[in-house]
Amino acid sequence: MRLWRIFFCVAALNNLVIGAIMLIGADQAAARIGVFGPGAGYIVGFGGLLIAIFGIAYALVAYRPLANRNLVFVGALGKAATVVFTSWHAAAGHIPQNVSLVAMGDLVFAAIFAIFLAQTRRARDAMS
Repeated sequence: MRLWRIFFCVAALNNLVIGAIMLIGADQAAARIGVFGPGAGYIVGFGGLLIAIFGIAYALVAYRPLANRNLVFVGALGKAATVVFTSWHAAAGHIPQNVSLVAMGDLVFAAIFAIFLAQTRRARDAMS
């Protein structure tokens, strides 16, 4: 479990840093990705807040991986959905292509989350 704890610490820090940047610098982040209008900062800041909240969930998994295993399923779903959602909007020309390339990092996290879920399936059943 030691390696999984380290991995989920990295995942937590990743989300907390990205979320904080988006939340604190919402107006600048919105302009950088081409989101304009009176609510642009709110939308980007709110996204950053949600990303940071997922970071807290990953920190809980790092602390107690098996007890908080269900959070990993939600996180994998969120990361996979982020990739699909971002890719669709990039393909439609709503956001710059480089934003979807950055989101591909979430695809890597989603795959590793799936490996964790597969490897800990029996451990979860033993806890029930």
